Amino acid sequence: MSARPRGNSKPKRLRSYRASTIKDVAERAGVAPATVSNVLTGRRPVAEDLRQQVLKAVDALDYRPNQIAASLRTQRTRSVGIVVPDLTNPFFAEIVYHLDELAATSNYQTLLVGSNETQKREVERIQALIARRVDGLIIAPTRDGVSEIALPPITGFPTVLVDRGFGSDGFDTITADSRDAGYRGARHLIELGHRDIAMLVTTAELTNISDRAEGCCRALAEAGIAGRKQVIYGGWTIEGCRRALEPALVGKRRPTAVFAMAYVATLGAIQAIRRAGLAFPEEISVLGFDDSEWMTVLHPYVSTLRQPVEEISSLAWDRLCARMTGKADDPLRVQLPCTLEVRESTSPPAAIRSHR
Repeated sequence: MSARPRGNSKPKRLRSYRASTIKDVAERAGVAPATVSNVLTGRRPVAEDLRQQVLKAVDALDYRPNQIAASLRTQRTRSVGIVVPDLTNPFFAEIVYHLDELAATSNYQTLLVGSNETQKREVERIQALIARRVDGLIIAPTRDGVSEIALPPITGFPTVLVDRGFGSDGFDTITADSRDAGYRGARHLIELGHRDIAMLVTTAELTNISDRAEGCCRALAEAGIAGRKQVIYGGWTIEGCRRALEPALVGKRRPTAVFAMAYVATLGAIQAIRRAGLAFPEEISVLGFDDSEWMTVLHPYVSTLRQPVEEISSLAWDRLCARMTGKADDPLRVQLPCTLEVRESTSPPAAIRSHR
C-alpha cells in the first residue's frame, strides 16, 4: 500500500537561474554600468580602486558578458580566424598554439581552419571565417600569396600573412629568413668536410623553399663545389620525399650529406636512409629543417634549422591587433633569423674521419 502525502503538501519548485547582468555588477560594486563596461573592455581608463571593486563584484556574481549583444553593439566579435595549410605539421601547430595563447590574454577567441595545401579549400575556409564575422585573419597561405579568388573579400580587411607570401602586395608579412637559413645550414655541412650534398626540397613553387635552396647553392659556390650539388624534389608528403631520395642513396654519386629543407622532407630523408640500410651520421649526415620534440627523443638526435616560431607568432599578433584597431599604416615586412641546432645527425664524412 503506497504512502499518502501528509496534509496538502505540494512539490517544491526548483529555483530558476537568472544570469547576472552588468547592472547587477554595477549595483554590487557601487559604480555606474559604464564604469563596469570600461573595466571589462579596457575602452577607457578606470581608477585602480574602482577597478578592483568591479572585479570583485564580477567574481562574486560569476558575471559573464553577453558576447552576442556586445558584438551587435560594437560591430566586433572579438574573434580572429587562423588559416594554416597543414594541421599535422608541428611548425604550424606551434604557431597556432602561441597565437591562441596571445589571443586569450587579449580576450579574443580563435577560429582555426586548415587548407590542406589546396587553394580551393583555402578560399572556402577564408570565406567561411569572414561570414562568421571574425575581426581579423592570420593566414599561412598554401602558395606565395592569397588566392586571387579570396582577395576581394579580404582587401582592406585586417590580415597578416605568416611563413609564406613574403612581400605580398597590400599585406603585412612575417616569415623566417629562409635564404640565410639555407646558407648557414650548408656552411655547417661544408665546414664538417662534406662536398657531396643533396638538397631534398618539397617544391619550387614556394619562395621560402626556393630561398633555402638558393642560400645553400650560394654556400656551395663559395666553397667551389657548386658543380657537385644535387637538388631532389619530393613534393608535399613524407612518402613523396622518401621515394624521391631513395634512388640517390644507391647510385654511384651517393651524397655524404642530405640537407632536408622542410619538415616533411626531414622525415622522408630519415625513412629513406633507414630503408637503404645506411647508418647516420656514420655513413651519411642529415640536416633537417624545423624543430620538433621527436628530434631529441631517439638517437641520433637530429641537427636542424629551428624557425623562430614564438617571435613570428608574437609579431603577427601585435600587427593584427594594430590592424584591427586602425593603428597600422604601410604593410610591415619582417624576416627573422633561424637558429642552427647542431646535434648528432651531422658529422664529418667517413673518409675524413678515417684519416684523423
